[in-house]
Amino acid sequence: MMSFKRMGVVLVCVTMVLCACGPSKEEKQALKTSEKPPNEALAKVGDRYVTVSEYQQLAKMFPPTYAESEGGRTHIINQVIERILLKKEAESRGLTRNPELLARIEEYALSLYRSNLLHDIKSSQQSVSDKDAASYYDANEATFGQTDKVRISVLEMAPEKETQINAVYKELKAGKDFAQLARMHSKHPSAQNGGDMGYLIRNQYAPLTNIAFGMKPGEISKPFKTPYGWDIIRVTELVKKQEIPPEERIQRARARMEAMQTAQVYQEIIKNLKEKNTVVLYADNIKQLAAATAAPVPAAPAGKTQ
Repeated sequence: MMSFKRMGVVLVCVTMVLCACGPSKEEKQALKTSEKPPNEALAKVGDRYVTVSEYQQLAKMFPPTYAESEGGRTHIINQVIERILLKKEAESRGLTRNPELLARIEEYALSLYRSNLLHDIKSSQQSVSDKDAASYYDANEATFGQTDKVRISVLEMAPEKETQINAVYKELKAGKDFAQLARMHSKHPSAQNGGDMGYLIRNQYAPLTNIAFGMKPGEISKPFKTPYGWDIIRVTELVKKQEIPPEERIQRARARMEAMQTAQVYQEIIKNLKEKNTVVLYADNIKQLAAATAAPVPAAPAGKTQ
């Protein structure tokens, strides 16, 4: 018979062999994932499944060709998983209860509601005809930034100062600096800028531009009478309008006209909602709110008196 000592040695050896033949770490992981998942499941995060519908929803944010390869589909699934993990981490850090963050999320949601509402309004509108768009462009060409522009400087004196303006003109003809003389003598608000009025379009400050558009860059006009007094102008630059093809004019005008229509309908909706929901403003309380939020007067530094 085998002694108890020899039997003990045999048992130890058998145990070691069995342990060595047990499942590896990878095999244990495979056993965990070998459970039969629901038909809709594509992955599992903790006790939560990633479903086909979640994959399809996120796949809309990628190019259609992305989901045609296995690598692309796996990437989308991993993006779903990352979102789940990110939300879990945000919850664990208390971010989902942060008032400031929640307010920003709500503001973003409202902007999405607004943009979708505007999209719905626009989709129900009738398109502006080519004829109407062309007419609108022609009537509002200057507002599209497509018009002749002139940059001028002005030196303006009172109506009774004809003699003085002629004397200044002589100085200019002798080579004196226009900006310096404008600062010294002009009563126009542009005097502090040396008379520079920036770029003007036709019929803007017509008494000046009617003359300026007939001059050349660098040229100085003779003194002339305007409703404001006596003026001398210097043309700094002439900018000819850029010619826009008729098709592009129509596109630009149509886009603006349709946007204006959409905005008008949107404002009507808001107006009706205010009436339907009986919106009331409490003017007195609003005034008090403005006073309460006014910036406080800074305290004087220590050691100094007012």
